[in-house]
Amino acid sequence: MQKLFTKILVPVNFNRNTGLALDKAIQLANYFDCDIHLIHVQTPTATFPFLYNGSFSGSRIRESGKKYESQLKELEDWCKVKLQDGLLITSSMVMGNWQSVLKQTIIAEHIDLVIVPRNRIKFSTALIQQIDLNRLSQQSQCPVLTVTRSFNVNHLQNIVVPINDFLPVRKLSIATYMCRLARGSIHMLGSGVNSYGGRERRCLKKAYQLLSDYGHIKIHCSLPENYYNPAGILAYARNVKADLIVVNTGKESLLKGWWNRLRGKYLYNESDIPVLTIAHQQDKIQFT
Repeated sequence: MQKLFTKILVPVNFNRNTGLALDKAIQLANYFDCDIHLIHVQTPTATFPFLYNGSFSGSRIRESGKKYESQLKELEDWCKVKLQDGLLITSSMVMGNWQSVLKQTIIAEHIDLVIVPRNRIKFSTALIQQIDLNRLSQQSQCPVLTVTRSFNVNHLQNIVVPINDFLPVRKLSIATYMCRLARGSIHMLGSGVNSYGGRERRCLKKAYQLLSDYGHIKIHCSLPENYYNPAGILAYARNVKADLIVVNTGKESLLKGWWNRLRGKYLYNESDIPVLTIAHQQDKIQFT
């Protein structure tokens, strides 16, 4: 099977979740034989304390930048001793905003997986509150994994994959790749409602046939009536004690309700189960 992950990007914001992100990144890097790149973005708001008498204090900004670079270097050294021989780790600090810098870094560094920690206690400095991960994945075509403390790549026994009215080849490929290495099960769920002229059922059948060709994978199919709703997907995942949910960007991830749409609330914001969000624009196979 083709290797899908070669370089992992870990945004670092020097808060209570930093250790969580690094632990999971090291675990994934050793498991998938990947390199790691750490990045910290010094945002414009971080420079506000250095605004004196109506002008920026350049020396204080540079001093702050050197402090963050030094902290990144310490994290880099800490990670090196935990990585398997031959794996590389690099780091960088950039001025700007998280959204645009991460997109540029993904492209420039050839990143194929981004890791963002999710703590059950929400706080304003958490990266998951500052970055639109759905848009980042769409624009960069790079999968984004939100990890919790319970995430264990060695124990991905139950992976939930929703299937809509098209065949999500990329999503299925990545889910299968992760499941096969862990010798787990894939739970595919389509809509029990006869929508789209039955296309969803046909896509679920095609997806089952596709995964069956891989062999040595346990596959479960379900057709709950409320699946086409992120809340329904999450409820199903909790019911099967899922270790990971793999979803496409867009409506499959966006929570229902005008207030959630207005605030840009996605499944990864609310899920206590790790979520892998994958862009699908370049990947659809539509069935009629």
